Parts: sequence; structure tokens; C-alpha cells
Amino acid sequence: MSIRQFFSRRTVTLGTATLLTSSLLVACGSASSETTDASAIGSDLDEIVSLAQDEGEVRLIAYPETWANYKGHFEEFEEKYGVDILVDSPDASSAEELEAVKNLRGQDNQPDVLDIGYSFTTPAKSQELVEEYRPSNWDSIPDNLKDPEGEWVGAYYGVLSVAVNTDEVDVPTSFEDLKDPQYRGKVALPGDPRQGASSIATVFAASLANGGSLDDIQPGIDYFAELAEMGNLVPVSDASSALTTGEAAVVFDWNYNWAGRTEQLEKDGVNFETIVLEDGVFGNYYAQPVTISSPHPNAARLWVDWLTSDEGSEQYALGGAIPARFTELAEAGKLSDEALDNLPDPEILEKVELPTPEQGDAANSVIATEWAQKVKY
Repeated sequence: MSIRQFFSRRTVTLGTATLLTSSLLVACGSASSETTDASAIGSDLDEIVSLAQDEGEVRLIAYPETWANYKGHFEEFEEKYGVDILVDSPDASSAEELEAVKNLRGQDNQPDVLDIGYSFTTPAKSQELVEEYRPSNWDSIPDNLKDPEGEWVGAYYGVLSVAVNTDEVDVPTSFEDLKDPQYRGKVALPGDPRQGASSIATVFAASLANGGSLDDIQPGIDYFAELAEMGNLVPVSDASSALTTGEAAVVFDWNYNWAGRTEQLEKDGVNFETIVLEDGVFGNYYAQPVTISSPHPNAARLWVDWLTSDEGSEQYALGGAIPARFTELAEAGKLSDEALDNLPDPEILEKVELPTPEQGDAANSVIATEWAQKVKY
């Protein structure tokens, strides 16, 4: 399998993002907003498959193998279509993905498809970094998981959870529990909420637990400001290794990320449990848009089609991610028992409300102005 990986962390601090952008992604690509010539794109899925095979590869960014079982996706996609997958910066943040398109536009190494947090879909559109593509199963994708203008689909979503090193602390059941002195120096976000969607989700969940709503993320910021002041909140270099290194004992992240890390944590001898905190159930999707003037326009579209297909949905579920077409596929018996067993409890899924991009934009604005001023750790 042809997968190239150059960096090791999906979520980075603002300083690292600036360094990466300035020293590694700057290029002289065209700033044109012209979309791909329609004559270069297959008129139906069969033609797209044939032309994608001629193109020979699809270039992705921010697709870690352990995230939502992308390793399984890569293997099955390459075997079925014979199209190579290349992954640059697998652990880049959503903000870095947009920068990569801007700085590499018009070059052969421009990403073909992104995997961005929902709150980055509006900037991607407004900055003219993505273009329209409706996959073959567009009509069966729920309306709240696709752009009305066809410029992105959200192929999967997850639920915010915590992993807990049970040798270090008790397993909390609520955000309120994390104020206990036993968690001093033990609680961590998966990154900077000004950069990554999983960290924004953590603040959203805390807001819901403290009287906020999808329209009001401020209580979440205030909660983490208090947790930091108490000394319970700590920064970590990498969410995936924080439990192993002892940097933290309680780490937030998407449920499917912990599913992808289970094998490694067990090898590292970490005794841990994962749980969704009962007072702050929050879930959200990642979107997979085709980039503007993609270097491999048919392979890009074929990849999006794969992600929303029955087979792609199965791969997501095997990794603990809830596929966009979950209800339809579950009712039709098209998801394996193994896949269903990897998903959150139905009671949790019933509580999940997905915020709109507009709510995400508003939350981003508040975080941008309030986070650094209030949360000191």
C-alpha cells in the first residue's frame, strides 16, 4: 500500500501551525478560484472509476491510520480500485488543512480531499478552497450531514469521550467530577480549541454540562478557565500518548480515536477505561470536501464516494465512527455485528445533537477572543 506519512500529530498549537505553514507549506501555486474543467470529470460513477484508475492516485491530508479506522479504508479502497493513496501530514489540524490548499494550490502535491471539522466548512467555502461534488448516494445522506450546495459531505461523526488511566484516578462520570482534587494536574484536552475540532468539541461538551447550549459555548470556556485555575487542567504534547507518558490521566477525544488507540495502549501496559460524561453528551462530524482544481479530480471524487458507500460505512463503524448513513444501513442489516458492537450505546446516540456550521462559526469566534484571555495553563 502506498501511504506516505510525514508528521506525527493531528492537533498542534498555534505556534507550531504557524511554523509549519511558513516553512513547509509555502509555495507559489496559483491563487485562481477556477474549478475543475467539467470535461475532465466522469459523468457517472463508472466513468469516474475508470478515469481515477488512469490518474493512479489520490492525495489526502490529515488522515491518520488510527483515526476512524482509516487504515482499513486505505486497504479496502486500494484493493478494490487499484488507486494508490498518499497521505501528507496525517495528524495536521483542520486549520492546517486549509492552509495547505491555499499554499499548494495548482501544484501536483495539492491535497485532493480534506477531512475537516464541521466548524471549518464555512471558511473552506468562503475562501474558495473546495468545489461541488455530490457522491452517488447523495440523496441517502441526512441533510444535516451535507452542504446544500454540494461542496462537502460529512461521511461520519463521533461522540466526545474521555479515556481514563484507572491506575492513577477514579473514573469520572461528569464534568463536575473533574473538579475533585484527585484530578489535579491530570486532565487534558486533545489540543488547542483554536486549531482542532476535537478540542472545540470538548469545550462544547463542557458548555452543555454547565448550562450552555449549541448557541452558547461561553460556559465551556469558563469551566476550563476554572479547571485551569484549580491546577487540574494540563497541556499535553500529544493526546494519543498522554496516558502512556503520564502527562495526564484523563484525556478528552472522539470515541473512535480511543478505539483506534486501544491496541497500542494495551501494548504499553496502560489500564484504562473510556466513557462519555453523562452531563455533557456532544457529537459532531468531519467533512470530506474535494479541493478546488484537484490534481486528481476523479480519484478525489471516487474517494468521497467510497467514504459514503456501504463498504466505506462499514469501515467507519469498525473503527467506532458513526457513518452518516447509519440509520438506513442499520435498518437494512447492512452493518456487521462486529461493526455495530464498536459503536456507542444507542442511548448515547439518541442524545447527540449535531450543531450547524453557523453554530460552529459562532463558537469559533467566541473561542478566538476568549480562550487565551481566560484559560491559563
